[in-house]
Amino acid sequence: MKKMMKEFVFRGLIAAGFGPIVYGIVIFIIETCGVNAMQDGSMILKAILSTYMMAFICAGASVIWQNERLGLGYSALIHGTVIYISYLITYLLNGWLDHDKIGQFSIIFISGYIIIWLIIFITEKLKAKKLNQQLNK
Repeated sequence: MKKMMKEFVFRGLIAAGFGPIVYGIVIFIIETCGVNAMQDGSMILKAILSTYMMAFICAGASVIWQNERLGLGYSALIHGTVIYISYLITYLLNGWLDHDKIGQFSIIFISGYIIIWLIIFITEKLKAKKLNQQLNK
């Protein structure tokens, strides 16, 4: 458990630095498209800290996949729940999501998460099958 926490923090710190960069790129793209993205200092600070924390949490949460004692389904459930809760809290605290839209957000998030992981699972399963066929030759 101690090793997992160290790995969580390590991965989080590596990825977290990219949060503010991503925020800057998004604002640049929005302004390039002609949308007025004027924000005050507190909004910018809150957005930078939020993207920093989200990158930290998302990268750190990937450590769950290293625990081979957990099944794939249980790992996906833990990972998805951590990501979902952290996104939801961040979006609500920043005013990026209205309280009456939580249901829609949840459906979209869960659907997207399941679709992405099914694609990854099927792709990896096919790669493993191909590799096994080559080894059996």
